[in-house]
Amino acid sequence: MQNNEQTICNSCGYDLQGIANDAPCPECGNTGREDSGDMSQGKFMRLINANIAVKGLEPLPDIRVRTKYWMRIGCIFVLAVLLLQLLVTFALIPIGLYRFLLFGLSSFWPTVVVGMMPANVDLSMPPMYRWLRKWTPPTQWCWVVGYVFWFVFHVPTEFGTMGSNLKFYWPLLALHFVGGIGIVGLAFWLHDLALRMDLHSAASKCNLVAVGFATWGILVFVLPWKHFSAAGLNAEQGAIMWWALILGLMLPWLWIMQVFARALYEFSSDSSWSMQYEEGRKGRRNRISKKREEYEKERGWQ
Repeated sequence: MQNNEQTICNSCGYDLQGIANDAPCPECGNTGREDSGDMSQGKFMRLINANIAVKGLEPLPDIRVRTKYWMRIGCIFVLAVLLLQLLVTFALIPIGLYRFLLFGLSSFWPTVVVGMMPANVDLSMPPMYRWLRKWTPPTQWCWVVGYVFWFVFHVPTEFGTMGSNLKFYWPLLALHFVGGIGIVGLAFWLHDLALRMDLHSAASKCNLVAVGFATWGILVFVLPWKHFSAAGLNAEQGAIMWWALILGLMLPWLWIMQVFARALYEFSSDSSWSMQYEEGRKGRRNRISKKREEYEKERGWQ
């Protein structure tokens, strides 16, 4: 049966008039469509609906094994960074060792991000999130590239040494900014994946992390907050500034980091049972109870 009414694809906006109702969109291959009533929403709202709406998406494939291991590895990485930042904040480890260990972690972090964002879920995610999955992993190389830039061009100069306070160096700030935006994209992507897996607690945590990185993360990573020691402050002023830094800036940031770790841990812990539709598990208990009642009625036990 052909469709003679004005309809558009809910993914790309292609005009599907004259195309069979059960036929995929010839432009993007999606099977979802909107009727002519949706045209009254305007182009902007249709664009939002096309990229965020969940209509016409494929069921989530079985990614439980991959999710279990890669999310747990991601949780370990986040906890490691949290611990290092806690230790260096209270001067329990030298700043040079802190930066060297972060450089090692950042060398493997992009691989972990790829592991946490499997490509086979693209058809189960809205178009915007498919784009995020492709764009996010490359941005995470900015962390290790930033350290290479710093080691090669920054440390050997008059700007300082590996263990000294950072001076203004715009390539570091730019790379930190891009890497931080990538973390925000990762958190938003994980939020939507958690919703697909019925992990609503993990989804809420990922949403909070995304907002935290996009706001508080700017103060921690992008702004050169360690420059205060070069501002010519006396000992008393420096002590006040240091405690303000810990209480007002770092403690909330460390809290956001532990929320991220908990969200990834929930992914790894709950992924074995959260995909309820798989293998007909959804409603299984009700079906068993119904069969038991029928069996007891047949035997006259009721």
